Amino acid sequence: MKHSTSLDPLAENAVIAVCALADAAGPGHWSSGAVEDAATALEVLAGALSEISPEAAELLEVTPAAVAALRERVEHAPAVAVPARRADAAADTAVLSTGLRRALTAHSLTGHRVHQLGPALLTVTLDPAHAQALAVLLAARRELPRQAPAAEDEPRWGAGPAETAAASLAMALAAYGPGTYARVLASGQVTAGLSPTAATQVTAALNTRPAPAIPASRPRRRGLGNGWKGIDARC
Repeated sequence: MKHSTSLDPLAENAVIAVCALADAAGPGHWSSGAVEDAATALEVLAGALSEISPEAAELLEVTPAAVAALRERVEHAPAVAVPARRADAAADTAVLSTGLRRALTAHSLTGHRVHQLGPALLTVTLDPAHAQALAVLLAARRELPRQAPAAEDEPRWGAGPAETAAASLAMALAAYGPGTYARVLASGQVTAGLSPTAATQVTAALNTRPAPAIPASRPRRRGLGNGWKGIDARC
């Protein structure tokens, strides 16, 4: 990578500013405006870093969707204070990621990647066929009625296997909590974003065995057979 002295002081100033913001932040200290400004800075910085290489762009593709989910959550619950992070939060997220990986593998959804992007976002990346299979599994577990696709998902139906799988998965995930999403990466794979609550519910749903179907009982045929009351049985 080429060394650029012109960027060094700007990046250093950005780090200083972000550290000052992080030190001042805390539960109940965030206003809607501060969240919007910080989210915009995160999105702009991710966009700049994505120009480093195609690999960097793919890694950072989830940032706009994550920022959009954060904005939506703040908009719908502006007065709710962010809960204090517990000391064991890192351990909790590791357990959550491991549990989701095991649940996906138990359904033969192999080749997936599960990443914890901070305490509030977990992503799952799969190939289109497995993403479609996951959507079917999650919809069946919740016994979801057939729904009309969201307006933003409408153009994706029938646009190709990956786009259709992403639209199906986004619709299925919506029943497991707000702030979920599914989109297609430049690699052609489908990535889904879940909050810790949604990830917990998805894992529990995948680990729940569906109730076995109860076979319909055969109706008894009245009046047939020897010894039926009121019937004169003759050989």
